[in-house]
Formats: sequence, C-alpha cells, structure tokens
Amino acid sequence: MPVKPRNKPPVTGYVAHDVFDDSGRLLLAEGAALTPAIIQKLEDKMIPYRIVPDQLAVTTHSLTEAAKQFETRFAKLDLSSIVKASKYMKSILGEANQSPLLSNHLKVLIQGYKSIYSHSINVSLLAVAIADKLNLDARSLRDLALGALYHDIGKIMLPAAVVMKTPGIFERQDLIYQQHTKIGADLLAADKLGKGVYLVALQHHEKHSGGGYPAGLKEDQIHIHAAIVSVANRFDWLTSAIFQNRVLSPDEAIEQLLLAKGGDFQPLVVDKFVELFREGPPPAPSPEM
Repeated sequence: MPVKPRNKPPVTGYVAHDVFDDSGRLLLAEGAALTPAIIQKLEDKMIPYRIVPDQLAVTTHSLTEAAKQFETRFAKLDLSSIVKASKYMKSILGEANQSPLLSNHLKVLIQGYKSIYSHSINVSLLAVAIADKLNLDARSLRDLALGALYHDIGKIMLPAAVVMKTPGIFERQDLIYQQHTKIGADLLAADKLGKGVYLVALQHHEKHSGGGYPAGLKEDQIHIHAAIVSVANRFDWLTSAIFQNRVLSPDEAIEQLLLAKGGDFQPLVVDKFVELFREGPPPAPSPEM
C-alpha cells in the first residue's frame, strides 16, 4: 500500500529576527517559517518574537536594521545617503520578490547563509550610495542594486566548509571558493537578468590593475557595477566581525582602500566612496531616489 505524503504544517508567517532562548542559544534564524506549533512553543516559554507575513517583509526589516547599524558603526558616515539607498533597495526587493528564482535565492540566503545575506544587504546599501555619487542613470542604478544584492549568490552552490573557509577540508579550497563568481553569474543569467547584473557576480573580485579572478581583467574590461561592488564588498569585509576577528575601524578601512586605489580598485569609485564619510553633524535628510 503506497504511503501517503504527509501534509506540510501551515505557515503563519516568518520570524523577523534571530530568536534566542534564555541561555543565548539560537532557536530560530531570521526568516525561519513560523507554524502554529512553533508559535505555541515560543509563547509557552514566554520567548518574545516578531512575526512578518512574508520573506519580503523579512528583507525589508533587515534593510532598516542595517541602516540603523551603519549609524552606530560609522560615526562619520553620511547617514542620509544610506537612508536614501535603503528606500531604493526596498523597491528592488519588491521587484525581486516577483521572480520565483530571485525570491527563492533570497530565501536560501536568509535561512541557510545568514552571514552572506547580512553582508549582501550591507554591500547593496553602500553600492547604491556610491552609485548616487556617480550619478548613474535609472537603468544602471537598478541593475547595480540587483547585482550588489546577489553578488555572492554563487556561494549557495558551494560546500559549506568552502564558504566558511574551514581549513583542511578540500584540496585547493581557494580554487573551489573562486568558482562562486562564475556560478553566481550563471544563476543570474539563467533568470534572464542583463549584463549589468550578472557581471557584478562574475567580476567583483577582479582588480583594476589586473591579477584578480576569475579572468584577470583590468581597468575598463571590468564593468563599472562590478568595480563599485568591489569597493563596497572590501569595506564591509574589513569592518565586519562576520568575516574576521580583527575588525578595522572605518578610518583604517578607508586607508586600506586608498592604498589600493588604482591597484585593486577603480580610482574614481574609491574617491566617491570616501565622499560618503564626512566630519561634523549629519546633513539634512535627502528625498527618496
């Protein structure tokens, strides 16, 4: 007699943040599905949680939180530029939610690769803020925003040990890791996204003077969107505890970028990024893009 498939429990919504017990153990990661049974267990144990109706609401909440964290982490950052970028990225997330493939990619990142997801949100905010300084047109800005959000999407297809750079698991682990650029570009191209989007995934580890990967491109061979994301990516990597134990201050990270200007990074992009940091009181809020 064939076994009938078990019905999946109904999903009431999704948790808008990480949920911990009294001992500090992670019970639910941000974006996890909430069923009536899970909700009942949380309420029985009097564990606070915030529920949102869909995955898009989770990503929107993350954008807001990321913008707030930028204010705390980077005292000299022109916060109005980040708030403006956050508003624009919310519209981009709405567009992504209309695509089954893109929305599924986001769900995979939220539920399984929280560190990559948080990094992608940070990079997208910084990249859009840089693009505003460069006065990119509307179509270019849209493609850049999508490319920045999904620049590391290829990592979802790699072994977790490679993504987290756990030593001694695979031979030539670095070469396996580098494949995330090609895999990500293929995933985005398969979803009928243009060059301005998928070349970000492919080229964001190329270097302005050559010697990067996967193709060793240089200067104008590297798409401007990838050049922008490359700078935003490095800054977030240097200043985030997600990736390393020694976190640089914003001033130290900017110094590293300036030292690599013309080498690893496109000079004008670095200059425009530095303009995002200012001395003195924050400027008046800017209108939405």
